[in-house]
Amino acid sequence: MPPLIVALLEKIQSAVKEMADSILIIYGEKGFAPFKTPLIIAVPSLLVLYLLVYNPISDKLRRYKAEAQNMTVVARYAGDYEAAKAKMSAYQRKLPLVKDKDDWLNYLITNTARNAGVSVDSLGAQRESEVGNYLVVSRVVTATTNYGVFGTWLAEIENSPIFLRITEMSMQRDENTRGAVKVTFTLSTVFPRQGGGVR
Repeated sequence: MPPLIVALLEKIQSAVKEMADSILIIYGEKGFAPFKTPLIIAVPSLLVLYLLVYNPISDKLRRYKAEAQNMTVVARYAGDYEAAKAKMSAYQRKLPLVKDKDDWLNYLITNTARNAGVSVDSLGAQRESEVGNYLVVSRVVTATTNYGVFGTWLAEIENSPIFLRITEMSMQRDENTRGAVKVTFTLSTVFPRQGGGVR
């Protein structure tokens, strides 16, 4: 501790001790009478000081302490929150835009089938179901092809950067064409609903 502060503390201690000694001497000689007037003035002043200054300050200190504790908790988990938010944004970027909902699956199925050399036999009506802020959209596809071509087509569908899932699939040999298979599968994707907070 700096010498200047040490000296100041010693002076304060000495003054307090002298004051206490003087009070004791006066009390010993004259009793309580000399202290009545100062106490009558001091007690209400201290009460006003407590109500107007100390009490609001202590309330503020308690509030600031609670806020500081809350901020500490927030700071502790801020990294986890940012990581979760980044993951959610990455998932949301893999969802197709809701404005394309009516044509997107149809376009994707016909385009990938053409690229793989598959002729689609039938394409079922689009089914939609709401799950929270999202819309699950599905179509049933039937095609006749061979194993190798179907594998190529399936790989192109599943490697799409947009979220797609084959939720049901059945395959059987085509009795009329040697080496061919008749495949039926349900292809599903998820769209964010309007006002769902995505995109």
